[in-house]
Amino acid sequence: MISTDAATGMQLARMGRFADALPYLDRANRIAPTDVPLLHAVASLLLWARRAGEAAERYRVAAALLPEDISVLSGWARALLLAGDRSQAAALLGRALALDPDYASPGGWLDRLLQETGDADAACDLLQSLADLLPLHADLMGLLGKALLAAERLPEAQAAYQRYSVLRPLDPLPRVELGGLAVSRGDPASALEHFRAALEADPGYAAALWGYAQVKDWRLEPHLLASVERLAQSERDPRALAGLHDILARHHDRAGDFAAAVPHATRTNALMESIVPPRQRYEPGQHAAEIDATIRDNTPQLFQRLRDAGNPDRHPVFVIGLPRSGTTLLEQMLASHPRIVGVGEQSLATASLGRALAASGNRMGALTAQVVREAAAWHLHALENRVLRTARRDDADRIVDKLPDNYLLAGWLRIAFPDAAIIHCLRDPRDVALSCWLTQFADLPWSYRLDHIAHRIEQHRRLMRHWRDTIGDRLTEIRYEGLVADPETELRRALAALQLDWHPDVLAFADRKGFVASASRQQVREPIHARSVARWRNYTQALQPVLPRLDAVATQDALDASYSGTP
Repeated sequence: MISTDAATGMQLARMGRFADALPYLDRANRIAPTDVPLLHAVASLLLWARRAGEAAERYRVAAALLPEDISVLSGWARALLLAGDRSQAAALLGRALALDPDYASPGGWLDRLLQETGDADAACDLLQSLADLLPLHADLMGLLGKALLAAERLPEAQAAYQRYSVLRPLDPLPRVELGGLAVSRGDPASALEHFRAALEADPGYAAALWGYAQVKDWRLEPHLLASVERLAQSERDPRALAGLHDILARHHDRAGDFAAAVPHATRTNALMESIVPPRQRYEPGQHAAEIDATIRDNTPQLFQRLRDAGNPDRHPVFVIGLPRSGTTLLEQMLASHPRIVGVGEQSLATASLGRALAASGNRMGALTAQVVREAAAWHLHALENRVLRTARRDDADRIVDKLPDNYLLAGWLRIAFPDAAIIHCLRDPRDVALSCWLTQFADLPWSYRLDHIAHRIEQHRRLMRHWRDTIGDRLTEIRYEGLVADPETELRRALAALQLDWHPDVLAFADRKGFVASASRQQVREPIHARSVARWRNYTQALQPVLPRLDAVATQDALDASYSGTP
């Protein structure tokens, strides 16, 4: 019979009140120490509370009782990973793989576990050690390639997918990923070869068709266009169908038939939204409340109190802004400077703030100088490690992290790295809205509805006004329109913020070798152009439901620029 403490704790956990649930479940587990469901529940909450060592001990007890339980082994391995014990975690996962041949299948136990750890490099290193032990395990090699892609360790991802394609020569997936990597490194000929091979294996493979169409700049030959249209009538998988409609939308856009593009873009977004789990869907009220909390917590008094707490290192540069606002373009330009290296989009700011908050009762106002120093030191070490892994150099004066959503954490970045440069990319909100709506983002639930996009833009501007008022001394704003119209002037401003001299290579960014891992990976291989400026005018009818809101943002942007004197 379940105890009162256990019943109360389970009820609180179901309500999402994990901090309240933990004492009840812990007490119940101490009374019934061999109750495996209780052990599992307590260990899960201990992980949530970032008490990984205690969680690992509970899972150890559970595993002694149920040595072949996959969920227990997975939980124990996750706890060990978070506690920093990768070798024992790898041994446990090896046991799980031996027990369940499907343990490493896409979307399976191992895939979910590694996503939950939130440490991309740890996931990659762990999978690499398992792949070294089981070099013929195709699913494991596929997971390794996926993890390396997520960590933006693209040369290693390429090697993993090449191995995967050998293990499963008739599977189109590795060919598609290799094609995407070829696009990322600016090799369209190899990309087409891989996409054609994938289509030979499966002529209806939507991801291969999408990749092929991208390399062709979405201008499809008549026979291929007809094939995509036929497949769009019969495909039942929503993600694949979204990709097919996306191809059609982009094809019509390139052909200048904007009215024909709209229904396909609408269908793409509806399909993408349909596959988002309910808990991950965008809630405008919730996001507005999060912005309220950020503004409330990040006060001038907090910045003053912690002004000397952070790491004075000048290496980090954070390029922030909304997606499709020019962050990738600016990063590629800056990274063409011989003294600058780019590391793509990193989630290190979120992780370092999480560490600091975990040691401060999850309250910004409770941050101490010691906590800030430790979190910033971890962040800097991880950033430098990422440079070594991706760029394989250690002589750069500046390291650019261009994760757009870091605009949400600009206050924390100011505290953690008071001498770092923060560069905000700003673009006409109507062009941002259109570009987000026309781009098939797999992980931006707010980008699937125009009203959600408008709301996100409004909240972005509200928060940026707060950052200008509080950390404006470390914030440099670059307008996308200025960057494409007069790149040298804008780049000189950006380099001045980085305290670096001008170098002409920043204007030759399109010739730069190496991988680009973002939705703009093909566009940034092109010479500078202004074709995307005011592109929204082609879609005024589609944007009509939110156009007054976007117009209001554009008007306020102009006023803000005139007040600040920004070009």
